[in-house]
Amino acid sequence: MKTIDKLREAYSDRILKKLWSHWFNPLYTIYFNFIFFPLRQAIKFPVFIYGWPKLFSQFGTMECIGKCETGMVRINVTIPYSPQCAVGNTQLNIKGKIIFRGKCEIGTGNKINVEKQGILELGDDTKISTFCNVSAYTKMSIGAHSRIAHRCQIFDANFHYVADFNKHIVRRFSRKIFIGEYCWICNSSTVSSGAIIPDKTIVASNSLVGKDFSSIPPESIIGGIPAKLISTGHRRVESIKFQIKIMKFFEENPMCNQFKIDLDTPHSICDVDDI
Repeated sequence: MKTIDKLREAYSDRILKKLWSHWFNPLYTIYFNFIFFPLRQAIKFPVFIYGWPKLFSQFGTMECIGKCETGMVRINVTIPYSPQCAVGNTQLNIKGKIIFRGKCEIGTGNKINVEKQGILELGDDTKISTFCNVSAYTKMSIGAHSRIAHRCQIFDANFHYVADFNKHIVRRFSRKIFIGEYCWICNSSTVSSGAIIPDKTIVASNSLVGKDFSSIPPESIIGGIPAKLISTGHRRVESIKFQIKIMKFFEENPMCNQFKIDLDTPHSICDVDDI
């Protein structure tokens, strides 16, 4: 009977934790804000914690630059439209610094690692979906309104030195990563050290980006292993109003596979709606 009771208790705890992962955790939220943020910002509770994210290190710092509003950052939260929703708790290893420049959502099942000298900078309205690995050893910057889809990896270091006996050199194993505004890093892609991804770039699924793409025009698609320029003139539609208009068209025209964009339509129609 004792064994059965223990199994029942363990099962109940598991169910409760799964249910709790969808709910706001007030005690964890209070603790989290006061250990990471300066007091003047901690009292505003800029970060809301959901469920039970695993905190492996709490020696780092966090800061809001610009606006600092209550609950503008949500961690371990269910990301709408993500293929996996409640997939386990996000793991946080914060030894360096995280800078928030506005709203941000970090989903479940992620691993966020910021080393002692590392800086992770997240722009306004950024979203990191589920099962992503993000590791900042030097500096990593993700621009406003950018999306990191599920199962992506972003590393600014490989954590191992490699000896090149052809050139008789050993290169630095870490280099900064810059991801611009309105970028969409599609699922299962890897962004490695030295990558520069300009504004409004779409990285195709299962790609490897490890170099400077700053010379390509905005609204480009890059992809492949290693990634290369595929096409230009493409934008992810972020505007809810525009999405509703497109969805309504396809519902009313089930036999049509294309929504026609008027020639004089500005590209900004895809931007996030002003609230």
